[in-house]
Amino acid sequence: MLQDMIPGTWVMESFEYRAGDGTAFYPYGKDAKGILMYDKNGFMSAIIARTDRPDLSVVDFSKISDDEKIELSKGFLSYSGRYEITPDRILHYVELSYFPNWIGTTLERFYAFEHDKLILSTPETGLRGKQFVGYITWKKA
Repeated sequence: MLQDMIPGTWVMESFEYRAGDGTAFYPYGKDAKGILMYDKNGFMSAIIARTDRPDLSVVDFSKISDDEKIELSKGFLSYSGRYEITPDRILHYVELSYFPNWIGTTLERFYAFEHDKLILSTPETGLRGKQFVGYITWKKA
């Protein structure tokens, strides 16, 4: 049954990192947008972006200044590849990513369902000098 619950398109409702001491932050802002897609053939794709990224000064993408490219990159995340569902987690086998270092790696995501929402959480990771767990809440589109 779980194999039937995951596939589809999911819209992000929130993305927050939380530490054991109660410290929390929103890496892409409280109003970030995201789409997560799992197809029935075992492929996935995720995209997350800040909503306050600046508009570009030019229409022609090839003429974007380096400064504007830097600003755009500060609020954007994307990756895709195959996925596998295990009894307690979803494994994302990264084949293409905005972050080149992720290519060829496996991103583990623990999952839980709350009503019509899918909550993915990351293993604990060191950020900002503390240990955090990321929680991303998705709603089926």
